[in-house]
Amino acid sequence: MNWFSRFRNPWGPMGTLRRIAFLDRLGLGGQGEVWLARDRLLSRLVTVKKVDTQSEAASLNTLRSLRARVDVAHPAIPTVFAVIPDGRKTWLVGEFVKGLPLTELIDELSPESVYLIAKDLISALGCLERLGLVHGDLSPNNVVVDVNGQVRLLDFESCSRVGEPLTAGATLGFSSPERHSRKVSLPTSDTWSVGALIIWLITQSVPTVIYDDARKAVAVDVHEGRAGAAMLSDLLNLASAATRIEPDLRPSACDLQQTLKLSYRWLEPLSRSDLASLVQQRTPSVPMPKTVFDFPEDEAAPSSKIGLIWAVPMAVVAVLGMAAYQPVHSYSLRIDTAALSPTTALPSTFGESWLSTTLNAELPASWTQAQAANSERVALSVACDRGICELLLEHQPEDATCRHHSPIVNTADDRVWHAAISDLARAISSE
Repeated sequence: MNWFSRFRNPWGPMGTLRRIAFLDRLGLGGQGEVWLARDRLLSRLVTVKKVDTQSEAASLNTLRSLRARVDVAHPAIPTVFAVIPDGRKTWLVGEFVKGLPLTELIDELSPESVYLIAKDLISALGCLERLGLVHGDLSPNNVVVDVNGQVRLLDFESCSRVGEPLTAGATLGFSSPERHSRKVSLPTSDTWSVGALIIWLITQSVPTVIYDDARKAVAVDVHEGRAGAAMLSDLLNLASAATRIEPDLRPSACDLQQTLKLSYRWLEPLSRSDLASLVQQRTPSVPMPKTVFDFPEDEAAPSSKIGLIWAVPMAVVAVLGMAAYQPVHSYSLRIDTAALSPTTALPSTFGESWLSTTLNAELPASWTQAQAANSERVALSVACDRGICELLLEHQPEDATCRHHSPIVNTADDRVWHAAISDLARAISSE
């Protein structure tokens, strides 16, 4: 069974998109569209990423990313709040990071701010090393400084565990020279990227890898630093050690942290207030809340008083038309309870007939049960073991299989079962 159909949603019965109000489209990530949204229940801003999981390869890549993210607890790494399977796609709900990427800050960073950013990068690298993870694509576009002056790493789509195959995505100039010849994820790859990032912060240019006639990397050329970077010469030397050609000669994150602390002991109590103020001044305001899927209007679209006059009656007509249109869904239902454990505690009314009746009652009136050949096939399977029951609902609209999953605690309370079945019915009717 697909891993996403078995994922136990951290939000439980509330883990659906009805809880999310979309505000603005942030862009495209490595996995799919990214939206700024508001969690209505907790009244906080979140990011929502729509991930296409139709193919097995997409599911495996996303699984690798999720496993890496949920294990990390570090101030530089945003939190994943929930994973919501939704048929042929999956929604990732994560912490919203308000800030700016390094590419928008590099021209205004003081040497003290460069030191703080380097310190955070090396600390995050140490966290990934301890967990046996490799980010795989540390670059200026994937590193954000938030409004508190704290570095945050984004886009974990390329993340993998040590020893796993490397993912395809990497940013030119910040990927290690051995990446294309060694196909295994190793911490030394991230060490190179962090060193290249620090060199870029100091010199405003990436290190240049020099190759021989056989296209073998033999040396690294670091360009001269910008004016005012003399006080960061020790930091530049540290970054040069991190970008050595031979991976085995690169220092570990722990070594980098110790060297940085000894070289810049006088900067240890440095405040982040200047860096935070710089980010706060440049960061745009957050859009005002809108309704679910009420996406931002096209700013380039012409507007006029006449258009506004006609907009209201046209909208009323459209709403009335949608309300009058009730498409009929013909479906055939199959119930499977063969995987129930003999020790399962079930409601006294439990059975295939009760499950069928309960599901039919929760589906919209336009859904009609039939056994016709062209009916949409719907299958509900129930499996209980070790105190957990899993309800999996599968249906096949337009020659594609969609799955909706609802785990519940093994209980004889029919209200719990009714709530789980109701949630599945709402999920299938919203497809």
